[in-house]
Amino acid sequence: MLRYVIPAASQKRTRALEEERITKYGDIGVEVADPLKAYVPMPFQHVLFPFGFPVQIKSNDSVVVRLAEQSWGRFEQHFRDSPIEVRFLVSDFLARRRPPPPIYRAQGTLLTLVADAHNFGCCDLANGFGFACVAPGTVAKRDYFRFYFLESMVCMLLDNRHLVAVHAACVAIEDHGVLLVGPSGVGKSSLAYACMRRGWTYISDDGSSLLRRRPGRVVVGNPQSFRFRPSASVLFPELQGHAKLRNGKPTVEITTEQLRAGKTTTQCRIDYVVFLNRQKDEVDPPHLTPVARDESLRRLFQKNVWPTELSTNEERLEAVERLLDAQLLELTYKAFDPAIDLLEQTVRRGKP
Repeated sequence: MLRYVIPAASQKRTRALEEERITKYGDIGVEVADPLKAYVPMPFQHVLFPFGFPVQIKSNDSVVVRLAEQSWGRFEQHFRDSPIEVRFLVSDFLARRRPPPPIYRAQGTLLTLVADAHNFGCCDLANGFGFACVAPGTVAKRDYFRFYFLESMVCMLLDNRHLVAVHAACVAIEDHGVLLVGPSGVGKSSLAYACMRRGWTYISDDGSSLLRRRPGRVVVGNPQSFRFRPSASVLFPELQGHAKLRNGKPTVEITTEQLRAGKTTTQCRIDYVVFLNRQKDEVDPPHLTPVARDESLRRLFQKNVWPTELSTNEERLEAVERLLDAQLLELTYKAFDPAIDLLEQTVRRGKP
């Protein structure tokens, strides 16, 4: 296990900044003016390793660091890249209402997220730095804060420094990674969960990411939980009672800790890319058909959402193109068990 240590030079700069923050103005004993709140002390700091990369979280509120630990505290460091830094300034504004979901906008190398005048943030996508100002009541709404600010900002910065997000679930069997690709509602999370119940290793339910600047077809994910639509509890009775409102939407969420028999890992090599084609009516039997490379690339990389000024766009395409060296298949199915039987047979034979 790698351990990230804040460099001595960085610690020295931090101490110097702390001293500057308490410096008096001249000889009259007036504190330094700080209209931009740039000198607010941020004594609560922690380095965490989401997806294996070092990320330094700083805040003037200890709750922010605790929430970051809940999101990524179980990850270990796998990469020695320079850390991303995200700062959260919690103001003293007492909000009475829940803020709306932020609006995201990007130009050049900068991205902003604005919920209202007291809850907003900015990310320097090229340099791996983010800052947000939020009200105490926003941090108290933990699901909202983690989803829209904490996890959102960190993931966007990681996606521009190290990763390529793919709208796909990821599972593995016998060290063969299978990427389950498809639009929302096609059953990625449910099929991944059904695979895990059958003894497969679980990597991610719908937020898989490819490693950039590294050879091969390696995907990383967050295997700490599954999130489903409420209808999933009909398919899996053990999910009943786990439904809750998450950011205003009914969601069934279960942590993999609650699944004692479940196997998980944070990364794997992809040998099969499977595009899901789930039918409303029963398919007997389910079947796999090859998908051409050009069509696979179109489905995997439909549009680059990031500004064209970013220098990483070519790397993104190259990382996705490496996936095209895997087996490219479309799975037409209705029921989970026959579909998983077919996938297991295919992986063990080594071909469709």
